[in-house]
Amino acid sequence: MIVNMFRESPWPGSMLSNFAETPFVIDGINCACSESFIQSLKISSASIQEEFCTLSGQEAWQKGSTYTEEVFSKGNIWWLGKPYILHSEEHFSLVKRGLLCKFEQSKEAQIALLATGNAELIHDYGQKPGKKQSLTVNIFCKIVSEIRNEFKKKNA
Repeated sequence: MIVNMFRESPWPGSMLSNFAETPFVIDGINCACSESFIQSLKISSASIQEEFCTLSGQEAWQKGSTYTEEVFSKGNIWWLGKPYILHSEEHFSLVKRGLLCKFEQSKEAQIALLATGNAELIHDYGQKPGKKQSLTVNIFCKIVSEIRNEFKKKNA
């Protein structure tokens, strides 16, 4: 079985989408969804970043996309004013921490995640191969799969 973590997918995939309205708090910052958190990492100003985290998934994706070139040219993402090297282990650990907050704080998202069982998690949203991404599809899928495995162990 394969589950596509995309907003237009049937449940449970739609609930696992970064666009799903699954509010959570990380480091005292309120995030409307995981997309707003992930896209906010492209912004170096902590105050603008905090405001950015309140955007809907679609708004965050649209606005965040305008920062992608800058992120790649500087080679950094930021969280609360602290720079992290783009695509580094620290970057991916930060994303995992944010996604973990989503799944710990949203019972709906946690139920959807566990409902995937051992399905392969994919993120196919029509993206053309080779487009620059601050968080690649493969890494996103790997992180969510790791979180699912951690929850399964906890609930065993």
